[in-house]
Amino acid sequence: MRAALNLLLVILLALNLRPILTSIGPLLEPMRASTGLGYQQAALLTALPVLCMGLVPLLQPWLRRWISEHGGMLGGLAAIALACLWRLQLDSAWALIASAVVAGLGVALVQGMMPGLVNRWFPARLAGAMGLYSAALMSGGGLAAVLGPHISGYFGHWQVGLGLWAIPALLAVLAWAVLRPRQQPPKLAGAADGHWFGTRR
Repeated sequence: MRAALNLLLVILLALNLRPILTSIGPLLEPMRASTGLGYQQAALLTALPVLCMGLVPLLQPWLRRWISEHGGMLGGLAAIALACLWRLQLDSAWALIASAVVAGLGVALVQGMMPGLVNRWFPARLAGAMGLYSAALMSGGGLAAVLGPHISGYFGHWQVGLGLWAIPALLAVLAWAVLRPRQQPPKLAGAADGHWFGTRR
């Protein structure tokens, strides 16, 4: 039962890590027409979250001093949900870019913790669990790319195609708060004091 709940959590978390990126492209033209977004600004909508995903994990040894795994997961998922809800009412290019940064920071926090979490929860079935995590990650991105334009067309607003992804993010917040294992993750020796400059790898 515990393993099944952990697997469900992994899937729910992974589904939220790509829609903020893949929902942009199919809705780019109506977004540009509505907000005056230039192509260089539009590039920032995906480049800035990817930059966050690269930089934030490098800071994790310092972040662990102040943020627990539970707090990091809740904070990351909440940031994704907040960015999506914000996008429901956006009408300016710079607000869109700011929402991309908020969402990117949230994704970076969650994504940075996922490999260690999967490794700890499924030590005997790591390959299968990581494969399912990757499949859910890509599925979330694919669903956002496919469904976003249809939903936006149905409601007549491109903002809905970006903002509806707050729903799975909020579901993941609730699932994490209720279903997560209650034992504290083991503290790695030197994790709080080390940094990426100090490791050979």
